[in-house]
Amino acid sequence: MSYSTASHTTFYHRYHVVWATKYRFKVLQGTMRERLREIIRQTCAELDVHIVKGVVARDHVHMFISV
Repeated sequence: MSYSTASHTTFYHRYHVVWATKYRFKVLQGTMRERLREIIRQTCAELDVHIVKGVVARDHVHMFISV
């Protein structure tokens, strides 16, 4: 656990993010699942977001992130 600091603040932000497909259709399989995982990792790296834990299921994505 590491706290971030600014000039007058100390903070520790963690978020639980869940994305679900429309009507919970089970479409996140095979190559689409791998590509989604690559896109999420790339976007988080660009935005300086640390993925603490993440799971890509067949119909939703869970991420626990630290910003």
